[in-house]
Amino acid sequence: MAHFASAVKTRWNVDPDALVAHANEVADRCRHGRDPVRLRTLPDEAMSLLLKDSVSPRPLHRTLSLLDAIKDFYDEQFTDYERLALARILPSDVGNLRFGPEVGVSPKKKLDAPVIELWLAAICDIADDLRSVQSPVLSRAILGDSRDVLSWISPGSVDAVITSPPYPNEKDYTRTTRLESVVLGFMSTRSELRAYKKTLVRSNTRTVYVDDDDDRWVSDHPEVQRIADEIEFRRVSMGKTSGFERQYHRVARLYFGGMARHLEQLKRVLRPGARLAYVVGDQASYLRVMIRTGQVLADLAEWQGYEVDRIDLFRTRPATATGELLREEVVILRWPG
Repeated sequence: MAHFASAVKTRWNVDPDALVAHANEVADRCRHGRDPVRLRTLPDEAMSLLLKDSVSPRPLHRTLSLLDAIKDFYDEQFTDYERLALARILPSDVGNLRFGPEVGVSPKKKLDAPVIELWLAAICDIADDLRSVQSPVLSRAILGDSRDVLSWISPGSVDAVITSPPYPNEKDYTRTTRLESVVLGFMSTRSELRAYKKTLVRSNTRTVYVDDDDDRWVSDHPEVQRIADEIEFRRVSMGKTSGFERQYHRVARLYFGGMARHLEQLKRVLRPGARLAYVVGDQASYLRVMIRTGQVLADLAEWQGYEVDRIDLFRTRPATATGELLREEVVILRWPG
């Protein structure tokens, strides 16, 4: 879903007025459809991927009916923009999701929603954005694993990297766009979800698998090992025995191992003098063991031959459990070549 949104948002070669006109044709087709005898829904396995009550039955029916109308009126100029507009309204305008430290379901459920009207308003917003673009630049969105960049980026071709990777914070990032991903058909089975999760840097226990081995990249890094050992020591001393809690120390190793693997691969595609900026935050999600993510990442980078320019404070935010202010920082690096 993130790749789809990025690819569509960096395409500016469409007539905004024609897009709005096409969307209105789609809306008219959808409005004049027959009233259903039974509300439409997703297949059982696809529904099982969603958080319970992510979207109520009638809004889901209206969404699927509109999606079918979009498919029936397929036009290569407009359809991706129309699908993206639908994805935009799905989580909170049509669905029942709310976003905080983790995505959750609002206690107040929408029993119905004006899906077509919300969708047309989103289309108009997209059209307004397109009208405002004066000099679009050529860009390309790539769907790939950041730990395997040589598969899709040429050696010695990158001047800059600006990113906000996951933090080791027990947040399942796949849930953030799960509703849109399932409804739009990007995933519909547990095996497809699992395959997607395996392409991500491990940052929570829900994305850890038996055959993961990124931890080997930091097996000799003293601070990563100290953090992981402290997490496991605290778990044992507190008598925490759930399956997820037993994985906490492993997530810490896999996370930093994945980032080390990413940085190592990245060296081959960077030009000498390339600059890098990573927005990362301190975390205490694992039994309140403090993880100074920015400092550890900077040390890992230096360990691998990067120069650490500086670590800038981006903002502070309160920890969910304690209210303690945690630092979110920008780690700025240089690759000397």
